[in-house]
Amino acid sequence: MTEFVSKVIKDPIHGFIDFNGKQENDLKLLLSDQFFQRLRRVKQLGFSDYVFPSAAHSRFSHSLGVYSIAKRMLTVVESNGINGEWSLKGQACLAAALLHDVGHGMFSHAFENAMKFFLKRNSLEPSRQVAFEEAVNHEKVSQKIITDSSIAKALRDLGGDNFPTMVCDMIKKTDKNCVYTSIVSSQLDADRLDYAQRDAYFAGVSSGGIDLDWLIRNFKKAKNGEAEFLYVGSKAYISLEQFTVTLFHLYPTIYLHKKTRGLEYMFALLLSRVFELIASGAEKQAGISSDHPFVRFFNEPHNLEHTLLLDDTVFWGSLHQLRTAPDASIKWIAGQLSARKIFQSIDVWKILDQAAVSRSAVQKLPAGHRVRKFDEICEQVCKEITRDGSPWADDCYHDTYDRPIYKPRDVEGGHPQQINVEVGGQIRDIASISPLVASAASFNIHRIHYDESKFSRVDNLTSEIRKLVAAKLDDLEV
Repeated sequence: MTEFVSKVIKDPIHGFIDFNGKQENDLKLLLSDQFFQRLRRVKQLGFSDYVFPSAAHSRFSHSLGVYSIAKRMLTVVESNGINGEWSLKGQACLAAALLHDVGHGMFSHAFENAMKFFLKRNSLEPSRQVAFEEAVNHEKVSQKIITDSSIAKALRDLGGDNFPTMVCDMIKKTDKNCVYTSIVSSQLDADRLDYAQRDAYFAGVSSGGIDLDWLIRNFKKAKNGEAEFLYVGSKAYISLEQFTVTLFHLYPTIYLHKKTRGLEYMFALLLSRVFELIASGAEKQAGISSDHPFVRFFNEPHNLEHTLLLDDTVFWGSLHQLRTAPDASIKWIAGQLSARKIFQSIDVWKILDQAAVSRSAVQKLPAGHRVRKFDEICEQVCKEITRDGSPWADDCYHDTYDRPIYKPRDVEGGHPQQINVEVGGQIRDIASISPLVASAASFNIHRIHYDESKFSRVDNLTSEIRKLVAAKLDDLEV
């Protein structure tokens, strides 16, 4: 019998990431695949390092972290796995944890959002539209890589012909009653448990933190009908509450930072214009050749060999070409990005907050009701400011995002897709127990990003926003 030596990878978040026994060492071979290696060249947080200089960690390191946490969670489901001996479903769970992000494009979500921006501004022939939408959707690309690439062959060698589909189904949440699926993708999964720590650490941001060791020590397995899931007892309830709050706070602090979102808008404008020129056969106006990875990807979006080329380095390596492009808009934005001259923004929610402070009737509204009303007011104001015919129509962007603290399912007896807590002998959704989670707190943004070189009447527009906000608050007080 061959004895397999444990392989160890050092990690600043988890200390050591271990691969024990034959099964895990076979899984480790996936790390050498070209599609997985590509994740070294895709930053986890896109342009966040323009704001937080140390936030330059990769999807590669995050994926290893997810694997490490998934393995620890999996020991609750399969106690024998502590020696590296897992069931076929357990192996699929670990493979899915490793591969869940393998289809991310350059700068992670920023690329996906940029391509949505391009499609919104441009009409493609229907079949090409569908092909392009699928080729820029990181979840669909991940599924294709897992079932139709060199990774698929490696997975078949590991677990048989149906193994790639089994891995893919866990990432897609095909069976929402499956405890293995919940470890990979749920509201308390290995993915969130890793990035909530990793992103805060590398950004240098203080957060409430996550007591991961205590949570895993207190995880138990239960069943409710066909659904099998993990839960914790009341001793670890506060740690779960702390997790939801920590994750919630990362959105205003890191993910939705105004400078980062401004950079993402600039990136979207730039790539949209590049692909518009490619679509018309005028890629040379963008400063790139007909053999550039962008052109090859646009012409054959379903070809995974072209997808393989789309990482952060292809953009930075092309930036000098974009900065000297014959097309004026590409040249301008590329130059601004290179010099870190980020588009300005007006925070409509902040203006509304400031205006509402002196209105006692508004301040007396219940917090949840007030947030919902503020969201409606901001939406209305931004639509009026950016309506067709306004001076902002071509030079600004309404950036909005709503992130709730938690999405309750309220399944009595427990469910894999909710956070489960046992209280008084009953397993319930955390939202039915925690006043903090039950508050339905939500972080919302409504900002207008603009290129100040193209629009100089910012003071006038700010005054106009204040007037619109005041009028909406008057209506609210009636």
